[in-house]
Amino acid sequence: MAFADAPCWLLASGVYVALCFTARRREWTVRGDGLRLPRGRIALLQLALLAANWMLIAAVVHTLLRHQVSYAAVLGVLLLAAVAGVIAHVPAGLGVLEAVFLVMLSQRLPQGELLAALLSYRVVYYLAPMALAAMHYLAFAGRWPGRRG
Repeated sequence: MAFADAPCWLLASGVYVALCFTARRREWTVRGDGLRLPRGRIALLQLALLAANWMLIAAVVHTLLRHQVSYAAVLGVLLLAAVAGVIAHVPAGLGVLEAVFLVMLSQRLPQGELLAALLSYRVVYYLAPMALAAMHYLAFAGRWPGRRG
C-alpha cells in the first residue's frame, strides 16, 4: 500500500497548526460560513486527540482481526476508508469502510473474517456506547432532582 499523499496531509496539518499559532486574524469567512481559528495549544491538542482516536480505532480493528494483518496496514486502510467515507457522503461511512477493507485486505484474509471483524467493530464502537448511555439514562432519569412522577 502506498501512502504517497501522506506528505500532503502532514503539510496541511502543519499549515493549520502554524496558522493557529501565528494568525492575528482569528475569524475567517469561507464560502459564507464563519471559521474561527483556535489558539495554537488547542490546535495541537486537537491533532493529538485526532491521532489517538484513529490509532485506538485501528487497535480495535487490529485486535478483532486477531493480529493477522499488521497494525500499520490496518491503520492505513482505516484512514483510506475514512477519506472514502467523506467523499461518498454516507453517514458513519456505513458500507464504505467495509468495502475499502474488503478491496484492500481480501487477498490477505478471507472475506468472512474481514466482515465479521468489521461488524464487531461497529458494535464495539457505535452500539455498545449507545447501549451503555441508554442504560445510564434509564437508571438516572428517575432520580433526577425536581422530577415529578
